[in-house]
Amino acid sequence: MYQLRNSKSRNTVCLFTDFDSNTNMSSQFTENSEMFVSGNTVLDMKSMDSKSNGALAWSSKTNFTCKSALIQNFSFPSSEIPCDAKLVEKSFETDINLNFQNLSVMGLRILLLKVAGFNVLMTLRLWSN
Repeated sequence: MYQLRNSKSRNTVCLFTDFDSNTNMSSQFTENSEMFVSGNTVLDMKSMDSKSNGALAWSSKTNFTCKSALIQNFSFPSSEIPCDAKLVEKSFETDINLNFQNLSVMGLRILLLKVAGFNVLMTLRLWSN
């Protein structure tokens, strides 16, 4: 479960992923709660050759939480909710090590091109003499 909040407005979006296909999700929009909940969607990730269940909920109310949307709209086969609502607010940041590795690979490619170019120039200079 992921919760995204817009810092400039009151909009909140919740993304529920990887839940059991036996879980029922009701698709609804109610005027009283000002909350929209999409139905189940199967996400087909061809690059990883897998499928995943997903659902979306959003609202512009300030007191909207993903946990309340989950409890109100999901009906689970068992009585317990299969997620930890304490882990909802994580910041999405890029991995520093991954960025460093990408920069290192680009630097090594540039160095390789410079060395190859220098070798070609020196070879041509030798042949011209």
